[in-house]
Amino acid sequence: MRLLNEQGARMALERRLLEEHARATAGLTVQSWSATPSGELCVNFELKLVKGVFAGVLVYPELFPDVPAFVRPQKSGESWSGHQYRGSGVLCLQYGPDNWHRDITGVDLVQSACALIWGEILHGLVPDFGPVPSRHRASDAHRLSANDERLIVTRSLRELLTGPGRNTPVQIQAVVDWLRGESVAVVLQAGDPLVALGDVPDVLSQGPGIQVPGVAVPVPSAGVLNSAKNAQDLQSCLGAAWPWDEGLAEKLQFLIAHDEDGQLYALLLKGGSTPIFQRYHVADFSADEPQRLPETFSKLSGASVAIVGMGSLGSKIAVSLARAGVRNFVLVDDDVVGPHNLVRNELNWHDVGFSKLAAGTRALKLVAPGALVTAWPMKIAEQANPSVSAMVANAVVSCTLVVDATANPSAFLALAAITKRAGQAMVWGEVFGGGGGGLMARSRPGVDTDALGVRTHLYGVMKEMAPAPKGREANYGIESEEKVYVASDADVGSLAASMTQFCLDTLCAEPSEYPAAAYLIGFRKFWEFRCPFDVIPVTCPGAAPQEPQTLSEQDQQEVAAIRRLIDEGASAANYSAS
Repeated sequence: MRLLNEQGARMALERRLLEEHARATAGLTVQSWSATPSGELCVNFELKLVKGVFAGVLVYPELFPDVPAFVRPQKSGESWSGHQYRGSGVLCLQYGPDNWHRDITGVDLVQSACALIWGEILHGLVPDFGPVPSRHRASDAHRLSANDERLIVTRSLRELLTGPGRNTPVQIQAVVDWLRGESVAVVLQAGDPLVALGDVPDVLSQGPGIQVPGVAVPVPSAGVLNSAKNAQDLQSCLGAAWPWDEGLAEKLQFLIAHDEDGQLYALLLKGGSTPIFQRYHVADFSADEPQRLPETFSKLSGASVAIVGMGSLGSKIAVSLARAGVRNFVLVDDDVVGPHNLVRNELNWHDVGFSKLAAGTRALKLVAPGALVTAWPMKIAEQANPSVSAMVANAVVSCTLVVDATANPSAFLALAAITKRAGQAMVWGEVFGGGGGGLMARSRPGVDTDALGVRTHLYGVMKEMAPAPKGREANYGIESEEKVYVASDADVGSLAASMTQFCLDTLCAEPSEYPAAAYLIGFRKFWEFRCPFDVIPVTCPGAAPQEPQTLSEQDQQEVAAIRRLIDEGASAANYSAS
């Protein structure tokens, strides 16, 4: 029971607060404590309200309080609210991974669950009482990830469907590819005769997907087609716009219906004895700004590495580590690859429209056949199912090394906390805006101070220098004196190579070849860098002695009580099973 061993005082406090809250709250009963094989501590409780009895479980993950606790119904599949995560039934409460801090307690979550249930009850009883507001902020990445079949809409395709001649059917040639349960369609050619679309690489026609002929047809309203359940329904909805003179042939066809409002409806179709009627959702990249590029362009088999953020920096580090011999990876990211990512990312046009996890996994396995890759489609420290967040945190800190390639302050703080708690090494870095240089730093247990301490010291040193470079935190471009500077792939690649070497030193070197815990690295004459490849080492404090956990007599009694309650619950369960 790692949680009790490492956080005894906190769990003793949690038990006291729950008992006090139950005594003071009518209808609330704390029933029992238990432990799961994965190390979670669970508290069964019961809420008796006007609309019935709600039997719930308050779950403390193994890394609590550095990761959020959460509440779910005791009965699997039970629905309490519209604010529950599909599959697990975990409630989406006031507190979650995106706003969690160590001072939030289990009582706060129970109170939030009670408020949510009351809100649902009042909404059903009082017409003027509005629905409970949702905390979800669905990003474009979330919306794309929610649909496994996607049609890539490029600028050229959008122009084809909205330009001259849009009122007549247009023959198209698409390539359809499948990967890890996802499917992506890209229109390569259009017209009669077929002409290649300028912003789609011809190499996509060489595989691994298959080429499918089809047609794009104009319709009064593409939204009306959502009601179609099969090809017969679709033909009825399209009427005269149905593009085939006879029934649907026994071969794959791709159909795009588009209207004057720019709405698209796409399907992969096939008739005959094994019909296919598969909707493809639009992944619209047609409005992406053209990328501004700089005018001049000038690196284990027993180790496991977590890469958090599979963007430009993370993808290069991951592939380079695989080339060096790492064969076990945990990848964390929630984004989908778009054409605009290819300026700096390790991935390519074969990966556009797929999640960065699926494409990154393929890239790693193409470099290192047999590599083991565990992929988690989420962002660290943002709105997410807290039970999944706990599993991701456990997966990340199970690795030998954790690499933060997000340049996101919230993600860094979360990773710094859990790596310190788990006693794991962490490496992180970021490119300065304009690509003039970057920074990289690390924290090794027993050698360096914790990651947050390293960062605090590093930023303190930087404050004593000239004003820090603009455009940090994943912004690759800056404007200075009416001139735009944009980091190139070479700039990101330079930092990625240095960070890969830093990772390899952390994993393998004894003694280390890096005397400092942090480095400022120049790629050209810029800021404090006197010339290209100028490096400023920043020596940071070493590891402080770890103070043993001390429990008061009352804390020891509370921990002992929790252990006893868990043991009694396990004994009772075994007795019932026998």
